[in-house]
Amino acid sequence: MKRVIIIGASYAGLYAIKELSKNKNIEILLFDKKDYHYIQVESYGFVATKYSISDVTISISKYIEDINSNIKFHKEEIVSFDASNNEVFSSNNTKYKYDDLIIATGSLTNFPPQVPNIQKYSKGIKTLQKASIVNQSFDSIINSVVLKEKSSKNLPYNIVIGGAGLSGVEVAAEMAALVKERFSLINNDTSNINIYIVDGMKTVLPNMDERLIHACEKRLENLNIKTYLGAFINDVDENTIYLNNGVKIDYECFVFTGGIKGVTIDSNKTYEVNKLNQYIVNDHLQLKGEKNIFVIGDAAEVIANKKYMAPTAQLAIQAGTYVAKFIKNEMSYKYNEVFSPKSNGVLISLGGSYAIGLVFNKLFIKGYMAHVLKHFVTYMHKSKFKKLKAS
Repeated sequence: MKRVIIIGASYAGLYAIKELSKNKNIEILLFDKKDYHYIQVESYGFVATKYSISDVTISISKYIEDINSNIKFHKEEIVSFDASNNEVFSSNNTKYKYDDLIIATGSLTNFPPQVPNIQKYSKGIKTLQKASIVNQSFDSIINSVVLKEKSSKNLPYNIVIGGAGLSGVEVAAEMAALVKERFSLINNDTSNINIYIVDGMKTVLPNMDERLIHACEKRLENLNIKTYLGAFINDVDENTIYLNNGVKIDYECFVFTGGIKGVTIDSNKTYEVNKLNQYIVNDHLQLKGEKNIFVIGDAAEVIANKKYMAPTAQLAIQAGTYVAKFIKNEMSYKYNEVFSPKSNGVLISLGGSYAIGLVFNKLFIKGYMAHVLKHFVTYMHKSKFKKLKAS
């Protein structure tokens, strides 16, 4: 029986498991230091207190139980691997042999090293622990305004989102929409809660379709979100963000969403990575120089049609499924095509029941219809991981 070890219960890792489990001649060992999968695409709703922890997590054990196959889950951190001897080593010094290794370790927030103190004073949302801190901070600010702890002194609460990409605008819009909704119900003045977006790029959603950019700008404006674009962060202290154009922004909560950094693992060889610390892989997602080691999800640099593919959940899911099929095909001596990811478009939540998107990268939609479609896509995604109760 072939043994496949998967490091990381990420989107890519879990989809690889689902596909591999269809072959009963494959033994699957999954390793992760956590016993849950964090649904990062739903993080905007969690940090804005719209969703609970149970809405954005999946039990790994329950997921495996539902598949009911040759899968063993080890709640252990893999700290290194030896490609020469086909071995991985856990944090408790246990050694495991593999026939094929899949690295699906994901990514963390990429704090710019040239900005002093940004990691110290800002909060990321790439892990459940960090997102929980943002959730608690935002909830505390809302409750403070309700109790008029600062409004009596006419002092504002400033929430700053660093990064105007997809995650940044989703978090900012969801927070602003919730503030607007919450306080309209009690006829309270929300003017002392300010939400800002800061980014060195000159537009929101950089490098995306102009229709998405324009619609996003209008939605942010309607939600009274102020943007500082084309201005990089020079420094941060415990109370103030300093921009390179001389602007200073005092803040109570600073959430940084600007970019990712791949998570790599120590090994007996040195492997090439890009500037985002992602492993360089070939057209079959094999680690450069290795035939039985694959890298999928945010940890891999994916090039398709000579173009870098930005990490997304959609790309990770396709990569996980592809590598699993590749391994199964090799067992049956079938030919494997190169990895050729396809984009089905993008859907972006912008607070409440409003979203924007491109369906199959062509049809532009916005408003409630886009929100319903995104909700449906998310529902279908979750149903792949766990059995949903009938409503």
